[in-house]
Amino acid sequence: MSNFDNIKNALEYIDSHLDEPMSFETLARRFHFSPYYFHRMFSVIVGKAITAYIRDRRLMRACIQLADTDKSILGVGLDCGYSSAQAFSRAFRGAYGLPPSEYRRQEFVPVIVTVDEMIMKFTNRIRGGVFVNPKIIKRNEIIIACTVGDGFNTLEVWQAFEKLNGEKPLRNKLSDNGYEFRLHDGEKCVVYTGYAVSDEQVDDGYTVFKIPASAYASFDVYPANGYDSENEAMYEWLASNGEGYTERLLDNRHYCVEFYDERFNGNEAGSIMEIWYPIEKGLTGGDVKG
Repeated sequence: MSNFDNIKNALEYIDSHLDEPMSFETLARRFHFSPYYFHRMFSVIVGKAITAYIRDRRLMRACIQLADTDKSILGVGLDCGYSSAQAFSRAFRGAYGLPPSEYRRQEFVPVIVTVDEMIMKFTNRIRGGVFVNPKIIKRNEIIIACTVGDGFNTLEVWQAFEKLNGEKPLRNKLSDNGYEFRLHDGEKCVVYTGYAVSDEQVDDGYTVFKIPASAYASFDVYPANGYDSENEAMYEWLASNGEGYTERLLDNRHYCVEFYDERFNGNEAGSIMEIWYPIEKGLTGGDVKG
């Protein structure tokens, strides 16, 4: 079963258990995710944190019951997971600006987006395997211990790194997250593949490379769906974003970072990696120094 299927099942489970206590840790265990991975996947697909989603679904369910049933305010609140009429009314007023009794008098029936509609809305935001609504992130300088090679033969460069790391394990690595730094110079591409380390003290055979500090547009990529459209998606976003972001170059050369954490599982369905494109504001790019 893919991670998308698990998220869909989690959404359906939430909708059918709104009257029960829930936490994202228990939901993560139920649907076989680590809490971190579950939170990231859920937020990307649904567009909000799990706790906010549960609160909103409970209140939407309350709106339906207030409009379509004769249940008491307390009964509606209990059925939607609130422990008292006071707690329900406080949450309802905070979300909608009026008490449940007044909402009922208005006889307004809300439309609730179904789980299938949410999943469809998410997949419509993917072109090929690229989620075309990036996050804006900032990263300080990252020191990586790596191997270097032809960017058109990245697998071979990773294999060389894994062989070296097997023979000379990095004692100062910060995590098992993988980094690719891809530097383009005309038709050539050089790739640096490896792990982040705390300092430059590494064994012979490794190259030490410093990924420059920058703001990035971070695109989630789903390798199982293919991601040949990544550059097109990036440049369309650059041309249309309303924040004035432009591409940041390094010594007049294009570059990007690929990031692999626990969400990455090769080309299996639901596997995710990130591509970070360096950005800045107020400049047109051409003469920027990294």
